[in-house]
Amino acid sequence: MKANKEKFFSARRWIAVIILVMGFFLEGIPQNKTSLFTVEDLKHDARTPSQRSGSPMISQQSETWIDKPQKDWPQITMINQIDYVDKSHPIAACSFLLETEKGVFAVTAKHVLTYFKSPSMTSVSFGHSLKSWIMFPKNNPADSVEIEAIINEDPGEPIDRAIPSNVDWLLFSIKSQSPNIQPLKFRVDPLQPQEKVYIIGWRYTDKDCPQVIYEGNYVESIVGSVIISTKILSDNKTPGLSGSPVIDAHGHLIGIMSQKYGKLEKLGSIPYPKRIIEAKYR
Repeated sequence: MKANKEKFFSARRWIAVIILVMGFFLEGIPQNKTSLFTVEDLKHDARTPSQRSGSPMISQQSETWIDKPQKDWPQITMINQIDYVDKSHPIAACSFLLETEKGVFAVTAKHVLTYFKSPSMTSVSFGHSLKSWIMFPKNNPADSVEIEAIINEDPGEPIDRAIPSNVDWLLFSIKSQSPNIQPLKFRVDPLQPQEKVYIIGWRYTDKDCPQVIYEGNYVESIVGSVIISTKILSDNKTPGLSGSPVIDAHGHLIGIMSQKYGKLEKLGSIPYPKRIIEAKYR
């Protein structure tokens, strides 16, 4: 009996020694959480894959589609087909839908009117010159949006090529819309340097194909405009993306394609359309 007790206590001492040694050993391991992530860790990680890959955390919830392959993103961008009483423009830059607390609106770049207008138009106002303005995906005219009126109409604002990018938004109320077009929501948080962004649209050289996605990076914000870089579009030889939405890696709208800025792109930022919509729909 005595021998059994001694064996028992001896075993307990060895167990204690092993536990102590393991404690010292584990303390010496570098605490690199990435290398120690398990499948269970990732199951309980509330961040999206885009956040885990380095995109900054933001206060808004990411759109559910943003972490799918880009070919599986919903239809976001459309082209404009404009019919005036005295002239027609079958393909006029790009457009998209904007969802806010005040409703859903159609959007394109204001400077589109400098190239695609009625001969009788001299300001940001249709007067009686517009027959119809239809927006639809370049590869699918069946999913269309029909505009009703310009929200930021201004008979005193001349149409010219010097429209500043910070006000280069043309906002429309909607007469009808396809449920197959995904509206975008404004981003709330400030952008961070080198944050990844995506331009979604078509250049005029892109034929009847699905929406094209161009990747870029945020550079800086100046005088109400957002500056981004993108290698693909630095040559400026193939226009057509004016009015295209630019989103962040969470699927939120950060700006609208407006004009070149050297080899960079200058976007119209979101304070202007927010202000217009708030003033119109108080």
